[in-house]
Amino acid sequence: MASLLKQIHKTPLIQYIFLGFIGALSTLAFSPFDIKLVIPLTLTALIYYVVNSTSFVHAMKLTLSWGMGYWISGTGWLIVSIYYYGNTHIIISISIIILMGILLSAVFIAPFAAIKFIRFKPNIFIHSLIISSCLMLLELARFLLLGGFPWLLPGLVFLDTYGENLIPNIGVYGASYIIYFFSSFLALSIVKNKRSLLFTGLIFLAIFLPYQNNHHETYEESLNLSIIQPSLDPFDKYKPGSEAGIEDILIDLTNQNLAKDLIIWPESPLPYLISNPRMEKLLARIEEGPAVLSGSWIYKNNSLYNSMTIFGTDQNYLKRHLVPFGEYVPFEKILRGLIDFFNMPMSSLSNGSSNQDLLEFKDFKILGMICFDIAFPLSYIKEIRESDFIVNISNDTWFGSSYGPYQHLQIVRARALESNKWIARGTSDGISTIVDNKGTIVDYLKKGNSNFLNGKIYKTSSSSFFYSYGYLLAPIISLIVLISVLVLRFRI
Repeated sequence: MASLLKQIHKTPLIQYIFLGFIGALSTLAFSPFDIKLVIPLTLTALIYYVVNSTSFVHAMKLTLSWGMGYWISGTGWLIVSIYYYGNTHIIISISIIILMGILLSAVFIAPFAAIKFIRFKPNIFIHSLIISSCLMLLELARFLLLGGFPWLLPGLVFLDTYGENLIPNIGVYGASYIIYFFSSFLALSIVKNKRSLLFTGLIFLAIFLPYQNNHHETYEESLNLSIIQPSLDPFDKYKPGSEAGIEDILIDLTNQNLAKDLIIWPESPLPYLISNPRMEKLLARIEEGPAVLSGSWIYKNNSLYNSMTIFGTDQNYLKRHLVPFGEYVPFEKILRGLIDFFNMPMSSLSNGSSNQDLLEFKDFKILGMICFDIAFPLSYIKEIRESDFIVNISNDTWFGSSYGPYQHLQIVRARALESNKWIARGTSDGISTIVDNKGTIVDYLKKGNSNFLNGKIYKTSSSSFFYSYGYLLAPIISLIVLISVLVLRFRI
């Protein structure tokens, strides 16, 4: 084994292939695989090879290789949308996935190679802080650059481990910082051949031991709700004459739950605008039943929005974070029309403003999040503090039976734990679920199941430490560490 690793280290091409493979293995740390220990080990390999690289260019190639494996493997489920639903040739579909992997790696991983400009000295603790701070700022960049793509955050893997107790205090990206630090500590201990420190670093891995939160809280205020999962085929949704069949499925499932307080329909279940005359007739069929919170299409001010609304009211939430290519096409003037995938239905949407009122129902304040919105915790700091619970509606039908919907659910669970809020999640084709404020799945509907999920959702008015102060900790520590490096002119 030692000779094999030595050979890998000496041969650049083998290094790049090996690191690409290691980066791809990182996918196994996330749902539905949940082999948690994979992520600190693959990050350790990345850091080890970058620190040992011969130059900045060499380090850049290594980070690109690891990053391509990470992103292509971790988001490979998108090929279902591109190839199957986007009606795109398999070769072109694979090429798009590869190009996307290169772009994400170049923006969010490759800049890590800049640590080659730092003059390393024997203090492993300090250098671990520097490396983890660099990786932290790259992770935070995922919330901003390229429209934002905060997917596959390492801190997510702390769910169901002892590490999950950190998430309500420092958040998912704060948990990522902890993982980055100990991965750096392990890598530098190997580089410096410090066996005692390596053993100390390995002890940290005990934080990944399985953990189940058995603490049960008592709540006084709740809503009885029913989540409708119609399992609609996206191919049929926009065919002429499909409206009646979709309406019948939604009404049939709704009418079986007339005793509930609130019915939740999924993201944009209907192929027409909320202002369409058909909507008035549809509402008449459920007029005597409970209130319905649903996804809908709204057209105003010459713009089309993906929205969430409580039928019969003027309350709407307009989706803020649009899905690239699915809801808008980057570089539209160049890409629009090239292939069918760039002309998918409803791919010319506008995003809602950052200042929107909470939805109100009875005595509850509801924070609405549509699909991709749930991945952006820092966009809803004020709203989460003021809300009683969260409703997330989505349409993961576009991802088929791939592992994409499971990654999405993992993010939902982390957001519930991070915010100390219950979340009701309604999707068109699954996975619909109720998640408590500890990130525990109370009940769920599997993918492909046309059915409804009944349960209670509880009010929690108190915010977590993360949403009070903790969201600042990791960014501030990272900035202090890196500014100190600059002040000392990289001479630490």
